[in-house]
Amino acid sequence: MILRAYKYRIYPTKQQAVYLNMVFGSVRFVWNQLVANFNSWTPDSPNKPMNEKILKDMPEYSWLSESISYALQQKRIDFEETKRQFFNKSRKTKLGRMKFKKKGVSRDSFRIPAASLGGMKAFDLEKGTIKLTKMTPIKMIVDRKFTGTPKSVTVSKNNYNQYFVSILVEEELELKQNTGRSVGIDLGLKDLLTLSNGIKFDNPRWFRESQAKLKRAQQHLSRKQKGSNRYNVQKMKVAKIHNKITNQRRFVLHNISSWLVDNFDTIIVEDLNVAGMKKSNLAKSVSDASFSTLISMIDYKSKWYGRTFHKINRWYPSSKTCNCCGHKMDVMTLDIREWTCPSCGEHHDRDLNAAKNILDEGLRDLYELTSDELADYRRRELVRPKVALPKADSVKRLASFINFDKNA
Repeated sequence: MILRAYKYRIYPTKQQAVYLNMVFGSVRFVWNQLVANFNSWTPDSPNKPMNEKILKDMPEYSWLSESISYALQQKRIDFEETKRQFFNKSRKTKLGRMKFKKKGVSRDSFRIPAASLGGMKAFDLEKGTIKLTKMTPIKMIVDRKFTGTPKSVTVSKNNYNQYFVSILVEEELELKQNTGRSVGIDLGLKDLLTLSNGIKFDNPRWFRESQAKLKRAQQHLSRKQKGSNRYNVQKMKVAKIHNKITNQRRFVLHNISSWLVDNFDTIIVEDLNVAGMKKSNLAKSVSDASFSTLISMIDYKSKWYGRTFHKINRWYPSSKTCNCCGHKMDVMTLDIREWTCPSCGEHHDRDLNAAKNILDEGLRDLYELTSDELADYRRRELVRPKVALPKADSVKRLASFINFDKNA
C-alpha cells in the first residue's frame, strides 16, 4: 500500500470562493498566533497555552468559529510537528525557525482529514463534485479516478486565483514488469539529461523562453499604483506567465520521469548539490532546469512501481574519467564538450561518457560488481530489447540520439 496524491482543479462559485478565502485567512491567522506565542518565550516568562480553541473563546476572535474547525485543528497539529522538528537534534539538516505567513505572499491552503468529510461520501467522481464542511458541493474536474481510501484533503489557491484540491489516497499499485535494463543519467544545462544508452533530452529552458514577455509585464506592473484596480489586473497577468512556465516545466518533467520508470529497472544519478549550484553565476539556469524536482519525481515513482533508484557520491569524477580504460584527466573545464583519452585514444562525448561512468559506479555501489562483472553486464545489456522511444510529443521533440539504433 502506498500514499498517492490526486490533484484536481475546482471551480467554486463566487460565494464559495469568498468562504474558501476566509478559511485560508483563518488558518493563516492561527499559524501566526502560534508563531508569535512561540517567539515570545523568555526564561522569566514561559509560553502561555495557545491553540485554536483558546483563540475562538476570545471575544475579538470569535469570527474563527465560522471557519472549518478541522482546518484550524490541523494547522495547530502541523505547527506542533514543526516545533518538534525544530528541537530535534538528530536531524541531518537543522530546521529554521518558524516564520509568519503573509497574505498575498505565502501559499493559501488548508488541510482537513478525509474522515471528517465522511470518506468517499464527500466525492462524487461521476458528477465531478466535492463536498467540504459547511459548504455546498464544489465543481471539480475529474481527469482520472482513484479507487483507494482517502486520507486527507488539501484545498489550495495559486497566485493566478486558480483553486485546486489534492486528495491523499492510500491505494495498492501494480508493480511494473521488469525490463532487465539499467541506466545512468548525467544532468546538465546544455542537455537536460544524457542517458548512458546514448539518448539525450534537450533543455527546453521554459523560463528563458518567456523571459522577455515576463519582463515587459513586470515593467507595466511597476508603473501601476499599488492596490489600484489596474495594479491588480496587471498582477494577474504576471502571475499568469509564471503559472504557464511552471505548468510547462512540470508537464515535461512528469513525462520524462514516467518514461524512465517505465523502461528501466535501475536508475542511477549523481547526488548533485543543487543548493550550492544556485549560488553560482548559473543560478537562473539551474533553477530553470529544476534538477531537484526531476530527481524527486524519479525517486517517488521508482518506489511506487518497484524500481531501484540510487544516487552516487557527488565527488565521483564522472566527467574526467575515461569509461574505457579508467584514465582520469587532471582538469576539464565546462567548455570542453568532447575530448580524447590520452591513454587509450578513445574519443568521448563529455556527457555521454559521464552517464556511462555514473551507471558503472552505481552498479558497483548497489551490487559490488568487479570490473569483469561490469563488462559481462554490458554484454548482457546489448542482447536485451532496445528501450522504447518516448511517445509523448513534449518529450519526443526534446530527444536526440547518439550511437543509438532507432530501428532496433
